[in-house]
Amino acid sequence: MRVLLFFVAAGLFAQAPPDIDALLKTAHTAYRKADYAAARKSLEDAWSAASELPQNDPKRYEIVKQISGVLAASGDNEAAQNYIELAINWRENAVGRDDPLIADDMIELAAICERRKDFERALAILQRVIGIHSKARGNFENSDVADDYSRIALVQAAQNKPEVAIPTLITAIGIREKVLGADSPGLLSELDRLGALQLTARTYDAAEVTFRRALVIRERVLGSKSPDLLTTLDGLAYSLFGQKQFDEAEIFYKRLLDLWLLIGNLPMIADTEEKIAVFYREQKKWDEGTEAAASAIALRAMVSATGLTTEATAWIAHGNKAKGIEFYRKALAALDPARKDHDGLRGQIEHILANLDPPKPAKTASKKKQP
Repeated sequence: MRVLLFFVAAGLFAQAPPDIDALLKTAHTAYRKADYAAARKSLEDAWSAASELPQNDPKRYEIVKQISGVLAASGDNEAAQNYIELAINWRENAVGRDDPLIADDMIELAAICERRKDFERALAILQRVIGIHSKARGNFENSDVADDYSRIALVQAAQNKPEVAIPTLITAIGIREKVLGADSPGLLSELDRLGALQLTARTYDAAEVTFRRALVIRERVLGSKSPDLLTTLDGLAYSLFGQKQFDEAEIFYKRLLDLWLLIGNLPMIADTEEKIAVFYREQKKWDEGTEAAASAIALRAMVSATGLTTEATAWIAHGNKAKGIEFYRKALAALDPARKDHDGLRGQIEHILANLDPPKPAKTASKKKQP
């Protein structure tokens, strides 16, 4: 009898349903470690176990929503779309189509559709989201609707339709102004995107207005030396250049260069010098353009030489002195002896090479003994 009871108990234990909460916890831990395969496995096990739950049990929604997020993060957008649609279907049936929280799921669905290049469906979904947010907030002019128009503009930009995205983004900014104020820093992200779209569309006069507005807000909030001004200065300089307003454009190119010099980012200083070279040569100012281009080339040589010396140090630390010397010599060859700004690094490399590979003394001819 005891043996029989043991096997009955063992059988009941084997048939015990999986612990859904434990599976969700395991999935969350794996997801935070970017172990998407393990997270997906735990969530699929949880979804299988949830088949025993009532159709309106919130746990079913929680599982499919999490599966969709894991799949989207892992790049399986088609499967992610299927599961987020299940989540939306659950909420519509269990709560109702007017549930404001459906909007969040639909925004995720629209993002997945955009990644799958299903732009028209993404736009249609976001239009429905606008309706949900307008109804939930009781008016059209609210931050949620501004966000929706901003998302629509992103989809239109992804379609390579800047001429369509620009008015949509202007609508978003207009709503945002009424909510936050005309000079709010909360406008900056969308002003930057608007200016970039206007440059793409080559409406340089409109881009100038946009970037000037962004610059005023940033300078007021952050000061005139903040690294956050870089994108705005670049956009404003280029929009003025596009209108052939060379004198004003030069002012902002110089400000851009000075700010990069203050930060000390050599690759971006070189990039800006190259832009300035193009700017001057467009005006037939060949000497100024050549000077800027030479500066850019010299800076890129410095960056290259610095990278080669880092590699040389690594090889020497690895015990391969010959390889290290080879990289130091390449670094030395990258530098221009005629440029004073290369003297410091060149001197350091020459000193290191002299210690690593000192010149061998010249052989003296042996004297023959006289008979």
